[in-house]
Amino acid sequence: MKEILSAELERFKEVVEAYGAREEAWPVKDVQMMKRLQASSDVARSLLRQEQKFDQLLDDLAQPATYSSDLLGRVLVSSEDINPGPFLKSLWPFGSIWQPAAGMAMAACLGILLGFSSPNIIDNSDEYALTETFFTGGTMSDLGSDYENL
Repeated sequence: MKEILSAELERFKEVVEAYGAREEAWPVKDVQMMKRLQASSDVARSLLRQEQKFDQLLDDLAQPATYSSDLLGRVLVSSEDINPGPFLKSLWPFGSIWQPAAGMAMAACLGILLGFSSPNIIDNSDEYALTETFFTGGTMSDLGSDYENL
């Protein structure tokens, strides 16, 4: 008799752990045995109470938690302080980098275009002015002596 009771209690424990404490979730073939053990065995009632507490805990955890928008704002502000963002953003914190880069490229293109399209302001008559020396001395030694006399 004890062996049958022990086997039934073992089955009771398996069913309660697998399907929970609600009778409607238990397998149909085991419901009669489960009710009989629940009425006659303190061990079965204890197992069922433990499983009811566990089911209640799971139901409580399944409820979505509600938090105030103030708390959410504080969390977001503190997360920005903790995580400054990607490395490139720390090097250039002024937004997207393509806009200043495009501006610089356009300025360079405009400078090159103006350089190629401007008229030649130095014609052959001014060539002598470009090759003329800018110091009065004829040689480098004269320049050195002029520098020492200053």
